[in-house]
Amino acid sequence: MAGEVNASGGCLCGAVRFKVSGKPLRMAQCHCVDCQRATGTGHASNATFLEQDVEVSGVTTSFASPSDSGNVLTRHFCPTCGARLFLTSKARPGMITFAVGAFDDSNWYEPQFVFYTKRRPRWDITTESVPHFDAMPPPKPNKS
Repeated sequence: MAGEVNASGGCLCGAVRFKVSGKPLRMAQCHCVDCQRATGTGHASNATFLEQDVEVSGVTTSFASPSDSGNVLTRHFCPTCGARLFLTSKARPGMITFAVGAFDDSNWYEPQFVFYTKRRPRWDITTESVPHFDAMPPPKPNKS
């Protein structure tokens, strides 16, 4: 996995900017239908960080919708230019997931997983070098 990331990004018009620092908790590509519709393409490339490692300036508009599991995802975007920026999840408090394309430089990004491959359009090619899952992978067992 990538080490520490110190990166910034924002929307198309510049009204919303963000900075992240710290180690990404997860980097993944998702082919679920919601991600396809939100991105207008075959998948979303996302990187998740601890909320405490994120600084957002500017005002976003949001849209909340349930996932396959019933968990509510809230997608944030710029109200002026409509650029997709990040999402939060009720199931993952304290975490924020960024659209990798919104970063000024995303060369640090390396997907660790590809989700919902059963929904992947045949024309959308993603890396074969990481684990693929037909849907969301099962959660890791608790270490107790």
